[in-house]
Amino acid sequence: MRISEYFRQIDATIDHCPAVSLRTMLYDERSETKEFIRGLIHFEDGSELHVREFVDVSSGVDRYKYSYHYMRMEEMIFRYDNSADINARELATYPHHKHVEEVIEASSAPTLHEVLEEIAGSLP
Repeated sequence: MRISEYFRQIDATIDHCPAVSLRTMLYDERSETKEFIRGLIHFEDGSELHVREFVDVSSGVDRYKYSYHYMRMEEMIFRYDNSADINARELATYPHHKHVEEVIEASSAPTLHEVLEEIAGSLP
């Protein structure tokens, strides 16, 4: 897969989420197979999702780094990431984890699609 195809997949994923009201995505193509995505997705209720991915698509989709940080009114609702958080080292899914308020939970590495579904399902 070429990285431009992955960009199109990300755009299509966001386009198919009816709760999205506005988005700003920046695609930084580092090579034909590597890229860095940074973006902000706004939802109808005023909440927002900060997206960050560093991806290599040379053999499948390998997200070296990712963070999906969901906020409402300047307050974090949740964040998925794979940072080397010392407080997550005991989790079976390390380095993948989810922050919910002050708690760090075990979590698989969700896709942007899965995160958008979770958010859409929580909106009134």
